[in-house]
Amino acid sequence: MDDLQHVGYSREVIEFVTVAKEFCNYLENLDEVETSTFLSKMQKFIPLIYLKGSLLPSCEIDSLGWAEDHVTEEDYNQLHSTLKSLLGEHDEYLEVFDDNMQYSEAPVVNTISEKLADIYQDLKNFICAYRGGMTEVIEEALWQLNSNFESYWGKSCANVLRAIHAAVYKVNNNEGN
Repeated sequence: MDDLQHVGYSREVIEFVTVAKEFCNYLENLDEVETSTFLSKMQKFIPLIYLKGSLLPSCEIDSLGWAEDHVTEEDYNQLHSTLKSLLGEHDEYLEVFDDNMQYSEAPVVNTISEKLADIYQDLKNFICAYRGGMTEVIEEALWQLNSNFESYWGKSCANVLRAIHAAVYKVNNNEGN
């Protein structure tokens, strides 16, 4: 098969890579960004990432081991810390769609910073694999991205959007007073 006909070079994958790259670049360059600006940007990015992720073509793989994780634990922790500091009092939210809710007497608390760092990690790992241009690596990375979308980061997008929505209007109302 001609490499350019590979599923990794489909319109849906290229559009996803474009959005994911912008999202990751934005999170990597948060110096001097105000909380309200950041939240407003995330309010737009998260639904777009979810939409583009839901449109990715499925991909079957013959073997695992080609794709590597590029986001280190140190990278993840640094981003999480930056986001947590930026969001401050707006970081925590009550999660109503957590599987652990059924076993808990107390509310389940999540943070926007952790969910965004988790989404970043999957997207950045995919982008780095994609950049290499090896079809076997792209294929495995796309398979992993789709699998993680279904089981984790797609749910994280859907759940964190509610928290971001609430924070956007809370911050905007506080600034107006």
